[in-house]
Amino acid sequence: MGIAHTLGREVIPITQSEADIPFDIRHIRHVRYLPNREGRHGLSDELQQRLEFLRAR
Repeated sequence: MGIAHTLGREVIPITQSEADIPFDIRHIRHVRYLPNREGRHGLSDELQQRLEFLRAR
């Protein structure tokens, strides 16, 4: 993540729990998912939307 930041690249943190995100990067928008079929499907949809948003910028 630090290298991506240095290069000016966007990152999309994904997590099952907000508690897993270090305090110094919690301000970055993250995608939360559940470890089941529905959660993975929702993760896929959310990542696709986020990537489309980033491409449009």
